Amino acid sequence: MKTPSFLATCAFAASSLLLPELRAELSLHPLFSDHGVLQQAQPVPVWGWADPGVEVTVSFGEQEKTTTVDSDGRWLALLDPLTIQEEGTTLLVESGDESIEITDLLVGEVWVCSGQSNMGMSVNRSLEGDFETATREAEAGKLKPLRLFKVPIAGEDERQDTVNARWQTCSPQSVAGFSATGFYFGRALQQARGVPVGLIQSANGGTNAYSWINGDTLENDPVAEATRTVWKATVAKHPAAQEHYTKALATWKEKVRAAKEEGKPAPSGRAPREPLGPNHVKRPAGHYRAMIAPLQPYAIKGAIWYQGEANSRPPFAPQYCELMLALVEDWRADWAAAAPGLERRDFPFFLVQLPNFAGGHEQGWPVIREQMLQFGQEGTHTGTVVTIDVGEANDIHPRDKRPVGERLARLARSQTYGEDLVSGGPVFESLTVEEDRAILRFDQVGDGLKSLDRKPLRHFTIAGEEGIFVAANAEIVDDTVVVHSPDVPHPRAVRYAWTNNPEKINFANQADLPASPFRTDSWKIELE
Repeated sequence: MKTPSFLATCAFAASSLLLPELRAELSLHPLFSDHGVLQQAQPVPVWGWADPGVEVTVSFGEQEKTTTVDSDGRWLALLDPLTIQEEGTTLLVESGDESIEITDLLVGEVWVCSGQSNMGMSVNRSLEGDFETATREAEAGKLKPLRLFKVPIAGEDERQDTVNARWQTCSPQSVAGFSATGFYFGRALQQARGVPVGLIQSANGGTNAYSWINGDTLENDPVAEATRTVWKATVAKHPAAQEHYTKALATWKEKVRAAKEEGKPAPSGRAPREPLGPNHVKRPAGHYRAMIAPLQPYAIKGAIWYQGEANSRPPFAPQYCELMLALVEDWRADWAAAAPGLERRDFPFFLVQLPNFAGGHEQGWPVIREQMLQFGQEGTHTGTVVTIDVGEANDIHPRDKRPVGERLARLARSQTYGEDLVSGGPVFESLTVEEDRAILRFDQVGDGLKSLDRKPLRHFTIAGEEGIFVAANAEIVDDTVVVHSPDVPHPRAVRYAWTNNPEKINFANQADLPASPFRTDSWKIELE
């Protein structure tokens, strides 16, 4: 925290007398608004803006903290760790004769929900029965401990300080428009843990992961070299692309106008999309600066992430794990750096592995799923949930979002909160070969392996020295899977669900959690 010198304070006071209209009104970041949730068991930064040099006092419960506004007009007070509070409490901020009261604040668990369209996809677009249940619960007041904060979509070239949003209670309307994956995660977590849960949605459809990294990684980190190369070419092509778009948009609007005048339906398809370019909302680091940085250093428990479709093609798919590990490092380091004296936390970061989808890149989707699994295995406090059983062959936005959110909650309950339950489906651990059979062992077996429909396991392939994979027989033997084919007498490698759309998967553990796709080989895969 910067402390203005005596001379600077005097100079400020003199200028205030001459220009009273420039006096900064005491204000709070909108994350501190009525009906919010503060994080338990951690120091809680509270911040806002006021005149440089004045004192600000923050009171919450029995705590009272006083701080001084820095030379940039920003103040920050650090509350000591809080205990769970299920009844609404008031936050009082005072400076001179000004004061702000924020009411109905709960204390519990706060999670950020980020990514692209499958995170942004709202509850009212999820399966009808799940949506109706959620809105009935909201209307009946059963979701009072669950609070929602939705960050508007924006992209900027400079780090932003604030967002135009407020906390909301769970009404049928607020639930309907909130992230389905986030909502089902938060509801499951709240019900299992019995504590208030606050969810912060910060997502936008069609975004590459590079939109969510910080500027330093974008400009300097080797992991972003592919991004820099692709973006340089994109910017170079932008003038021509923009000209084509402008003409196409004008043509489209004319067709819509003509159809309307003639009383005919609007033309099929949709309007042309604005091409990526220097000022596009989805430009590299743009969402980070406008939708993540302004949230820092709000006390959070962790983050959930559903993204990757935009990274599922070359050159991005093979380096997704490295890029995501860099992204998580950005978020964790910057969260602490935003509050002087705040210790860095390697908060949990859990992502959703891409579901089954026939329209996905045939090589890229299996590769990026592998990268996602590696991210969960190689990172610190990271994890991955499998969804190859709840996708839709012909829709990149599957509606069955409740299992996705609930599996994320289960992962958090196991890895973050230490509950004694298997966190996910089987994950390949090792392979041994005995004569013509490959024997596979797995982690996260729980109470054992199973076939969900009691039929032979599907989507296993096997290869010999030549690297040609053929369909294989696979059967569960105790806690192993034995794979073989009469066409491969000397097996070297096995792959499972190594396709963009593995339909009717049936390999899971006794908790009915599906196994992650995997391969036992490390043979190079060329993406086209």
